[in-house]
Amino acid sequence: MKSRSEMTILEHLAELRMVLLRVIAAIALGSVIAFLFGKNILDFISQVSNPQFFTNRWFCRLATLLNSPELCINSTPLGLVNIELAGQFSLHIKLAVFGGIILTAPYCITAIASFILPALKDKERKQSVKFLLVSFVLFIVGIAFGYFVIAPIAVHFLANYNLSEIIVNHITVQSFIATVSQTVLAMGLGFELPLVIYYLTKWHIIKIDVLKRNRPVAIVVLLTLAAIITPPDVFSMIIVAVPLWLLYEISIFATKWAKIN
Repeated sequence: MKSRSEMTILEHLAELRMVLLRVIAAIALGSVIAFLFGKNILDFISQVSNPQFFTNRWFCRLATLLNSPELCINSTPLGLVNIELAGQFSLHIKLAVFGGIILTAPYCITAIASFILPALKDKERKQSVKFLLVSFVLFIVGIAFGYFVIAPIAVHFLANYNLSEIIVNHITVQSFIATVSQTVLAMGLGFELPLVIYYLTKWHIIKIDVLKRNRPVAIVVLLTLAAIITPPDVFSMIIVAVPLWLLYEISIFATKWAKIN
């Protein structure tokens, strides 16, 4: 059997094709399994609007203690509707694919890494493994923060936003799932910021002085973003703004670490 260094470009492409086929097959199998649990996936995602959800109960309890009713979020169940004939079936398929990707993500990442890592030097291989591990941890933390904190607040704000009294909200289940999943995914990707900044600094693409100089602008932007997606009270805004600000500060620290290393 040929070593990786002796293989031709066509042989490398053939090996890559086999890796991608295995990844696609794994996702397809995972999607079939997830299809059987479509209702469970839907229930899990829709929990963020449930009055009994941990975050919602915590905010309402805090609202009682502080005598501030506006702090209570998602205190009543959110009714969802479907307005398309094939809407529920299409949603079931989308949830199955989404669940399949999540279910098989460890295998897919391992399969792709097994193709790339042998071509790297020992030092590069170790750095790549560290990068994958840190990236995975940050992504999971971001996903958890998005699901348990941002998503319930965002759902409450958007579901209760009222431009005019003559408009009645009939929220489709498709728009609800899309909003929650996009919000959670965005937070997962947002938590990769320190790692991205670290490598941009290490590769001399960005300088720490730029981040420090623009800190006031960044804080204003983060506060504005938090004010938009939270209920109209200062406490909820702080709950969202503080972690985002800490993320920015961690990014600055990452640039210092990059300069040291």
